[in-house]
Amino acid sequence: MEKLLLILVLSIQPYNFGGDVLPPLHANHMIRARSPLPIGQRVDGFLRVDKSSRFYFVTNGSHDILTLRVTPCESPLIWTLSSVHDKKAHGAGEINIGHLKPFDQRLHTRTLFSFQGNGEETFTTGVTSDSLFLLDIASLESDTSFQVFVWDHKSQGNLWPQLPNDSQLEITSVEEDRIKLSWKPSLGDIKKINYCVFVNKQHNVKTLCATMSNTNKRFSNQLNENDGKSSRSLEIAMKTSKTYSNKLKEDVMEQNVNADFFSSKNFVGAQKICVGHWTNATISRLKSKTLYYFDVFAVNSHTGTSLAYTGTFAETKNKHRSQLATLHNDEMVNIFLKSKVLRMMTVDLPDHGSKWLFIHSCLHKVHLKISVNGKVIVSQNIHRAHNFKLSGTPKANCIITLKSSKGGPGLVKIFSTTAHHNLPFPNLFSNISFSVSKSTCSSATVRWTGSGHGTEYCIYARHLEQNLDLKLIHRHQNSCLSTKTRSKAEKVFCNHAGPHTSIEEEITDLKPGKTYLLDLYLIGLHNSTIKFPSRVVRTQGLCT
Repeated sequence: MEKLLLILVLSIQPYNFGGDVLPPLHANHMIRARSPLPIGQRVDGFLRVDKSSRFYFVTNGSHDILTLRVTPCESPLIWTLSSVHDKKAHGAGEINIGHLKPFDQRLHTRTLFSFQGNGEETFTTGVTSDSLFLLDIASLESDTSFQVFVWDHKSQGNLWPQLPNDSQLEITSVEEDRIKLSWKPSLGDIKKINYCVFVNKQHNVKTLCATMSNTNKRFSNQLNENDGKSSRSLEIAMKTSKTYSNKLKEDVMEQNVNADFFSSKNFVGAQKICVGHWTNATISRLKSKTLYYFDVFAVNSHTGTSLAYTGTFAETKNKHRSQLATLHNDEMVNIFLKSKVLRMMTVDLPDHGSKWLFIHSCLHKVHLKISVNGKVIVSQNIHRAHNFKLSGTPKANCIITLKSSKGGPGLVKIFSTTAHHNLPFPNLFSNISFSVSKSTCSSATVRWTGSGHGTEYCIYARHLEQNLDLKLIHRHQNSCLSTKTRSKAEKVFCNHAGPHTSIEEEITDLKPGKTYLLDLYLIGLHNSTIKFPSRVVRTQGLCT
């Protein structure tokens, strides 16, 4: 007869749901050869794959009906429950437990129940007199943890949750990065029942303790994927509703909760979160086109006992490339660019004739690419305003691609039309410029090119204080700013441009020895504005 080794190792932390949980034995507690397996207390143990363990418990006349439940965690178990009889005992008299020896050959055992597998299993027996029961457990595949619970129906009743008749989890919706699931509430006293959700990419599990195996390593908001790449942590937003026996439903609530992330030999990138009385959940920030397994456990908050709903699985949808936005005729569109992010849109080209594009990069250079039927016809960095002419062809597929430069976020204005005269600046030149040619004690002469016939231009002058940072002014120039941001006192004049490509104007009534910031605005159709980079001029201080 094998040696009695009754060592209990507490390999899993006890549950804490706010109730009076019956604690498992201490991690280093040893059941000696004559010590019983406690009745009414969950015991957490650990098994080596090459060593079996024996436990036993003693009953007496105060017990009525006893139930034993054994819960495998990581690995399937084989276990046997036997009753012990004394060969020298006569009739139905009481057994003298005290005189029994572990290796006494007078011991006679009778097998009551055996089980093999990775599911929870129970055995119930009536008790009429003092009895001694032996529980032999062995792991079939690997080192594993397990749980044992013996309780008396007479004094404790049923300590386990009661699952509904339909305990199947339901997937209510599937998207690219989130999956919604729900389950029916447990039966009995629902106030004692909390629910825990377990998500992983490997397989469904049958016991709550299986989700806690080898999970001492915690990742901070980052999970290691099987392909070696780091991924975003799963973020769980629980949408819940409480359901009572009278079918009264409260408003749906939404709450962000903190989750624990684990890595083990069985589960990489798994997550377990307990959600209280809620009976549905939305698991978000999932990877697209990925298979996930979902398990929900009903947990008795007073005893820490649990039962598993029937698990399910679902695959998130593949990323759907949304349709490209279409640039409509005669409509000014503002495009906001994130740093180094592409923005794409389509342009309908006419079967005959031409399409004109006005593209204005307001802040800094952006890369523009225009493709027609897959052929790139424009690929260049642009800054400020430009006009482009596209030749129409039957069934042409034209795509505009914009990408912000390293300067950070950008703003681009785009306008398309089939009528050249309807462009914001029909006669816009590509070499537009603005400069100060000379200054006197009371005036400054400015010159610019590329304004175009029919365009209105306005000049503003601002007196600068000596302590003003001029570099800051130059660094933050937005060429799409309108004159609405300027004070009327700073306005010098506004005129309409003629047919000349070069214009020169004199700004008068300036004060000697002062520094001024000069701004030129071109104002076109559709409330479009081109603001030239500011110029600084200092009038002469010594005047005769």
